[in-house]
Amino acid sequence: MRLLTIGLCLLLTACNLQGRTTDSRPARATNIPTGPPSIQIASPSGGDEFVIGEEILVSVLAGDSIGVNRVQLFVDNQIVRTVSSESLQGDLALQAILNYTPQRRDLGTITLRAVAYRGAVVSEPYEINVVVRESPAQIVATPVQQGNIPFIPDDGVCRALVNVGLNYRTGPSTGFQIITVLATGTLAPITGRNSEHNWWRLNVEGQIGWVSGDFTTEYGDCGSIAVVAG
Repeated sequence: MRLLTIGLCLLLTACNLQGRTTDSRPARATNIPTGPPSIQIASPSGGDEFVIGEEILVSVLAGDSIGVNRVQLFVDNQIVRTVSSESLQGDLALQAILNYTPQRRDLGTITLRAVAYRGAVVSEPYEINVVVRESPAQIVATPVQQGNIPFIPDDGVCRALVNVGLNYRTGPSTGFQIITVLATGTLAPITGRNSEHNWWRLNVEGQIGWVSGDFTTEYGDCGSIAVVAG
């Protein structure tokens, strides 16, 4: 009987130790949002002046604990541009360039508002006021060009502006190998396209590669760009 009692005690002790060991394991990490996304307009600055018909490039910085899926630009409460992350999961930090060309109806002061989204969860808006003039002679405050906003020559050459960090691939689909990731604001000549007109072949500092046209803005005369892939 004494041996049986000792055996039961040892068995119970082992079970208790095993239970404590299981309970003490750290909980598996989960993606729990710490709040809505955030966004700010890095450029232009409030009070900057622009001219009718000349494009305004708006640089934004957005962030989220899970991932920013897209950002939007409003002008006087109207959506004028949406730029999405190339990643389905979104980006923890997303830098994007959104473009808008003011029209005659925009003469005077307009409000630029930027918002960021994680799925259906929206950030607090970030707003600035800028001034639209009728002619360059009326401009008093010249906008300061930010580092990630390139000068875009008006020379007719077909170019692509990268609106958001973008995979640069060896071919025109997501199945091709990634060469590198092009930074927001990269401007490069377009040297070819696919037959669906939704992928561009670029020449970035001598390196040939492909980008999805869903994440770029095109400038210049692109009508004669040849199809170089199916």
